Amino acid sequence: MFMEEIKLFIPETINDISLRDYVKFMKVYEANEKIENDFLDIKVLEIFCGMEYKDIVKVPINNFNEALEKFYGVFQSKTPLERRFSMTGSDGFQVDFGFIPNLDKISLGEYIDLTNYIDSLDTIHKAMAVLYRPVHKSFKGKEAYRIAEYNGTEEYAEVMLDMPLGVALGAKVFFYRLGTRLLVAMKNYIEKALQKEATLSEEQQKVLAKDMDGFSKFMPLLTEKLLTWKEQQSYLFTQR
Repeated sequence: MFMEEIKLFIPETINDISLRDYVKFMKVYEANEKIENDFLDIKVLEIFCGMEYKDIVKVPINNFNEALEKFYGVFQSKTPLERRFSMTGSDGFQVDFGFIPNLDKISLGEYIDLTNYIDSLDTIHKAMAVLYRPVHKSFKGKEAYRIAEYNGTEEYAEVMLDMPLGVALGAKVFFYRLGTRLLVAMKNYIEKALQKEATLSEEQQKVLAKDMDGFSKFMPLLTEKLLTWKEQQSYLFTQR
């Protein structure tokens, strides 16, 4: 029996996979993880390898299993933080994106947006639009760099859906670890501020009370995030 040749593209590295495809697959996975047949494996080839179902069912079982083994092997690679990466748009224009040069000095607004967006598949691309922004043209090719000012996620969030997956996962894990340190630092700041309160003037105590009121409203959110971050730091990809 004659069988037409079927070309099968398998990503060679984790950065050959887009954040968009990862999000798409993980939503399918979370909705169907208890299914006991080959549904999810077929979805792997559909989403990550660009195949249609009608072609997947024609693939010899040995080739099918070999393709899946190679694919899952891609996710065994480490995903360190990558401070810069480039993407080329449909217009052929290339943009160089840079990670926030000093994450310890991010603004409260950036930090709040990150904690709100980074845990959900629906919004992780928005978190990436906080962490990565275009590098100023004058720094092209230079080790040091400056990125665009943060004005919300609207401008680059959709673009980030097409960023390399390894870059996104590396940034996510890095931020989880930094978030733990920042939470501890903020708690220490509050404790020191309370200790200092007795030595302040009445006017200074009013200013401190106002500042602490803002922190007290934000701390429960940070504490909740910290608990989830500890569980998620080692999570990259779950295979059936």
